[in-house]
Amino acid sequence: MKRVIMSVVAAGTLLMAGFAMASNVTAADAHQALSAAKTAMAKTSAVHYLWLSTPKIYKEAVAADKAGKYDEAVVKAKHAEELANLAYAQGEAQAKKYGVKLTDQGVQLD
Repeated sequence: MKRVIMSVVAAGTLLMAGFAMASNVTAADAHQALSAAKTAMAKTSAVHYLWLSTPKIYKEAVAADKAGKYDEAVVKAKHAEELANLAYAQGEAQAKKYGVKLTDQGVQLD
């Protein structure tokens, strides 16, 4: 649990740092960040462990990209990617704790 909390704090720091460096962000940067977020979300969704807020943040990133707000799109996409990675890590930790496996069918007993 302590690792999850530290990761959330790190994600918040990343989010704030993203706003500070946002001046040189291009459309290619936004598309790369969106692609990475989509990949992380697909991995987490495949084991049925995606947090509900993650797709909402991803949709906001896509909207920002379409509006030409590439700096905002990158920050939100990285936030969505980090949330997806944290959710997957939480799923793995819970599976290990309870002696089950994460599969494309969801949680499976050993």
